[in-house]
Order: sequence, then C-alpha cells, then structure tokens
Amino acid sequence: MKKNILLALCFIGLLASSCSKDDENTQEFSLVGIWNPSRKIVVGSNGVTISNTAYSDCYKASTFDFGSDNKMTSHIYDFDSAGDCKNYGIVTVPYTYNHNEKKMTIDGENVEIVSRTNNEFQFVSDYDDVDGDGKDDKIITVLVK
Repeated sequence: MKKNILLALCFIGLLASSCSKDDENTQEFSLVGIWNPSRKIVVGSNGVTISNTAYSDCYKASTFDFGSDNKMTSHIYDFDSAGDCKNYGIVTVPYTYNHNEKKMTIDGENVEIVSRTNNEFQFVSDYDDVDGDGKDDKIITVLVK
C-alpha cells in the first residue's frame, strides 16, 4: 500500500529546474520547468547502492512540469498489463519547495530530496525492503531536464 502511494506520488509528479545568477558565477537550483524520468536508484539501509537502472523509453516519455504558481502537472506514460505503452493521463497537484532547507511537498506529502543540480533532480519516491534484510531501502527517482 505504501509503495503504491509513493509510486502514485512519483507518477503525480516531480520537478523542474532553471538557472539564475546570484552574485558572479553562482547558480541556484530551481524546480520550475519540465523534467523527465531517467532512472531508478535503489540504496540499501546501509547506504550502499543496490541497483541503478534506466527507466523504459515508454516511461521516459513522461513529463513533470513544475510551474512558478506552485502547481505541478504530470503526464505519465507506462506499460499496461498487455505490454503496450499507455498514456495514463495528466494530473495537476500543488507543491511547495524550500531551496535552503532542501524540503519539498507534493500534494501534501513530504518528499525527501537526495540531490539536485540544474540538469538532474533526485528524490526518494518509495521505501521498500528490496534486499530482504528486514529494513527499508530507499528507491530514488532521477529526473532530468
């Protein structure tokens, strides 16, 4: 159940980025923009990477559009049970993002941010015991611009 909720949250969206100059060469991450899913990383409870797998070309066609109005619109494609790439529709939900605190909420759910650059955003989309050690591992979704 928890996995389905977090996967739905992942599907419902995430992120975007653009550059802005502060002083001289400092660039600050911004969510605003369109992001595409790239890969999934599984990190064990001991902090060791278990897997790093590219998403299917079908799922990579999905988009997560983070607007400056604090609304995120996701357009999700994924394989159905017959193996066909299916358009699962468009969903718009509210989001908040605090750059300094590295905190984000999507549709009221807290999202753990792992890493962010102007071209890549990593967040925990699920927790599950992938390696069978009885402890939850982090399933990290990587989005790219």
